[in-house]
Amino acid sequence: MIRPGPVQRKPRETRKPAVRLNRPRKDGGGGLVMDTAVAVKNAMFFFGALLVLGCLGAGLIFGYRYVTTTPTLGLTEITVSGNMRLAYGQVLEIAGLRLGQNSLGVNVTQVEAALSRNPWVEFVTVRRELPDKLFITMVERQPSFWVRKDGALYFADAEGQTITQLSPGDSASLPLLEISPELGDQQKVVQAMVARMNQQDLPFALGQMAWVKFTDSGQVELYLDALRIRVRTELSDWETHFSRIETVWRDLKLRGEAGQVAAIEASGGKVWVEKRQKRGAS
Repeated sequence: MIRPGPVQRKPRETRKPAVRLNRPRKDGGGGLVMDTAVAVKNAMFFFGALLVLGCLGAGLIFGYRYVTTTPTLGLTEITVSGNMRLAYGQVLEIAGLRLGQNSLGVNVTQVEAALSRNPWVEFVTVRRELPDKLFITMVERQPSFWVRKDGALYFADAEGQTITQLSPGDSASLPLLEISPELGDQQKVVQAMVARMNQQDLPFALGQMAWVKFTDSGQVELYLDALRIRVRTELSDWETHFSRIETVWRDLKLRGEAGQVAAIEASGGKVWVEKRQKRGAS
């Protein structure tokens, strides 16, 4: 017979005493009052800052309007230098300037832009000297030729670039420049020829010419109106041909025969001189 052993009981788990947290009670109305006060304070600070900024902005605007309109800073002197084609009054009209105009009210950048748009103006600077002076320094484009375009005559510079159309009353003695379309762009050649002619080493100067032609056959022809001499040379290596013509011309002058020359032509390394026929000669 089996005796039942002692029954083992499971030890009871010791329960930890509950910890009671002392949490603050919520006040139903105090927090809302505090949040409202802070919001009001922040709003007052914000609107106060806006008011200060508005006053400063209004003061700056008022001050700017005052200094740019006060007669105290009115222009008493407007100096223009470098103008030859454009008259003093034309420069002021183009720039929109007048004596008495407020110096600080003048937009220097706009004045320079307005003058630069004129076809005669190549470069311009405007300098303000407070309280009442303005200085305009300009470089004008110099006409060297007339060119024909769409049936009208235009002034052209030393590169052959058009400046502006001739208007009634324009008076200038300039050679007519004609460049064959087949030759394309000849700006650098024209400019170099003009510089060489202005050295006055050649028998011809630019101011003596009636016309300058760049022909489709690759030649350049010049006609001296006063001397009634026609000059023709190959466009390729024209500088060498011009030097040879210069040498021949000096020799003709030393022999007293320059007045008898009707034409000079240089090509193929040689120079030909055509003399005038005496009156009555067949």
